[in-house]
Amino acid sequence: MKKARDLHLLLKTIRRSSTTTTPKMDPSDRYSFSPILRWDPEVENYFIKAYGADHFSIISKALTRPSSYSCVRVNTLKSTSDAVIEKLLEIIKEKGFDGDCHGKEGSGPNENVGSPLEESLKNGPIVKCQIPGLEYVLFVKGTGPHMIDYGYVPGAPPKEVIVGRKCAEAVLRGAQVFVPGVMACSAHVEKGDTVAVSAAIEQRNPNGGWAFGITRGTVLQGLQTDPYYFERNGLYIGQGTATMSRAGLFRASEGIAVDMNNRVFRLPSFYDVLEGEIFLQNLPSIVTAHALDPQKGERILDMCAAPGGKTTAIAILMKDEGELVALDRSHNKVQDIQKLAAEMSLTCITTYKLDVLKAIRQRNEADDININQSSNSLRFHEEKASSSTAEGFNLDKTCEDNVSNAIENGGAYVSKADIRKAKRRMRNGSGRNQCVGGRVENSKGFYPDSFDRVLLDAPCSALGLRPRLFTGEVTIDSLKKHATYQRRMFDQAVKLVRPGGVIVYSTCTINPGENEALVRYALDTYKFLSLASQNPRIGGPGLVGSFESANGRTEEWLRPGEEEFVQRFDPSSSLDTIGFFIAKFSVGSKDA
Repeated sequence: MKKARDLHLLLKTIRRSSTTTTPKMDPSDRYSFSPILRWDPEVENYFIKAYGADHFSIISKALTRPSSYSCVRVNTLKSTSDAVIEKLLEIIKEKGFDGDCHGKEGSGPNENVGSPLEESLKNGPIVKCQIPGLEYVLFVKGTGPHMIDYGYVPGAPPKEVIVGRKCAEAVLRGAQVFVPGVMACSAHVEKGDTVAVSAAIEQRNPNGGWAFGITRGTVLQGLQTDPYYFERNGLYIGQGTATMSRAGLFRASEGIAVDMNNRVFRLPSFYDVLEGEIFLQNLPSIVTAHALDPQKGERILDMCAAPGGKTTAIAILMKDEGELVALDRSHNKVQDIQKLAAEMSLTCITTYKLDVLKAIRQRNEADDININQSSNSLRFHEEKASSSTAEGFNLDKTCEDNVSNAIENGGAYVSKADIRKAKRRMRNGSGRNQCVGGRVENSKGFYPDSFDRVLLDAPCSALGLRPRLFTGEVTIDSLKKHATYQRRMFDQAVKLVRPGGVIVYSTCTINPGENEALVRYALDTYKFLSLASQNPRIGGPGLVGSFESANGRTEEWLRPGEEEFVQRFDPSSSLDTIGFFIAKFSVGSKDA
């Protein structure tokens, strides 16, 4: 617990040291960043009853801002924390990130420049996590919010580019402004011009839906007659240099539109940096992999694995020994998992395209198992023979011998046509579908009780992700639909895990209906499940109690004594993480 408290203090220090208190240079509140999340009234009432009005107001504000640091997970199978720190410091130095906002003269100094952090941070902007077992996790300090002088003069507004809300959220996380994200632009913007960048947030339309209400390519005059002029007050996310003219912005189909060199929030960008050695991942996601406590040699299932962050974290904790099955119902997302696993040189991960609601396989499909085993064996031997080609092996004989061995070892009959195809692939090299990340296997599911541990990082309302500038589309009904879907997925997880095994359930939402209510459902429905302690434990306790809706329906949450077994990460806490929830279940005898 002392280490957990130390981590809270450390991250609180980072957060405090990254926040500037520079007085506003612009007398107008318009050119600032002070967004307000506007919730559906029913949803807001629900969350107020869960958290209290004051606390929920603080949470809402925290959600509009990024964390004050980036969290980097080191691939300990390929590198060390010290080696990565050295490389990242060099990259930060090369990119010129020195802690200030790089703004125009007169934009106001950043008090962090040159000021030392607490003892643990005084040697630089990167620090190791001090929680036992998490020393391979690094925190990279960012800065903000910065007060930016946009050059506002009454009657002469600055040149401006409006970007879509999702683009704005990406910019707040450190991205550039890319062409597809640009919605509108001032007249006479030329390449090299300095432009203010503001965000367009969806507005309610007459049909009851949500839309930007701005036609792409709209010319901005800087007048109150511009689209959503007043709605953009307090939604300026920084300043940058146009990389093309106004005409070019709306003719090009890709590329950087605005080079953001003066941001409200600055975080070092590590995109495409040290691939295979590091992975940018939120702290609660890393803790989730540890809560599962994977062991070498086990068979583990990651039910909703894309994009692969938790999957690869689990594989590394297993020392890449055992079998880790990663599922997703999207072909492209399965390819993303494969690509990440290949970058990290992880071989214990097997990926399948599968809807987890159809994950249970009936016993009468055993023949399909043999066919799949033979097919997998053949592919393995094809790859092995292909790698031996350079050494002068007889490909025809190698392929035929390997197929013969596969059949003798219990595989199904492989036709001569399949053998001929294998020979062609060995001679000609892998085609597009055989390249890493190019081939996706379908699965008909898995037998009940066939996994030692199951992770269900469930698709959710994602109301813990930050920064977030819009929540208007979230309704009570949409939250209920998420909860219903999650229960169906959890039912599959219970069937797939063996007695004596473990299930870890996690979400990236602040919604108790998808978190504590799911735990209540699990414990009440499956008497052989019990909450298990988690290590490390750095999140806060769960919510105890219930919520009664206007129609008299009661949503039960945790009961006294259960709250300390789960981990709830509050985006407004000193940890400064995304909103997240983790519950761990021990599986007893299913016959009881």
